[in-house]
Amino acid sequence: MSSETLTVDIRDLHKYYSIGDEKVHALRGINLKVKHGEYIVIMGPSGSGKTTLLNMVGALDTPSNGECFIDGLSLSDLNSQELSSLRVFKIGFVFQTFNLIDSLTALDNVAFPLHLSGKSRKEIRARAAEALKLVGLEDRMHHLPGELSGGQRQRVAIARAIANKPSLILADEPTANLDLQTGMQIVELLRKLNRETGVTVINTTHDLKLIDIADRICWLRN
Repeated sequence: MSSETLTVDIRDLHKYYSIGDEKVHALRGINLKVKHGEYIVIMGPSGSGKTTLLNMVGALDTPSNGECFIDGLSLSDLNSQELSSLRVFKIGFVFQTFNLIDSLTALDNVAFPLHLSGKSRKEIRARAAEALKLVGLEDRMHHLPGELSGGQRQRVAIARAIANKPSLILADEPTANLDLQTGMQIVELLRKLNRETGVTVINTTHDLKLIDIADRICWLRN
């Protein structure tokens, strides 16, 4: 598989933490290739390293050993400014806790990270509105998070992730705080966006109902 066809290429990735004299391995020798446009689900129990792996791929943390490439770029070769730019333009993040700002409307929550892109205020608000429309929240744009259901708040978080049209979405347990029906709606929405826009999705979970959604299941154990 050529590197040109890959969104993510992880090579012998290790992450360990030192606790006193003890070295604790969070990740041990991970290898993973994700093609453009794939929907990958990473499954495993709590504590297996799923979030740690996403943090490596999303350039939110650095590996102890090994390499991670995004669209052919080695993260270890990028400086802090280049990594920040990568997170703004190439990667969209969806978290289980939504991470919305309570005092901002849905529209302003989606627009907030776009201000780092250097686009005009008019274009930023247009992109935010477009993203909210894609997730079915065009009639909730001016509502505060406290006025939205859990599923609607997660849709706002997804809109925020896709607003800058990234090549990769990293979704960390996006259904964990939702009921079964709402969780399935969120998963189906991510799959729909993946198919219609071609964005690559890596979704971590321990929820077996996601097995039928993904192109490929990857398991993390021990």
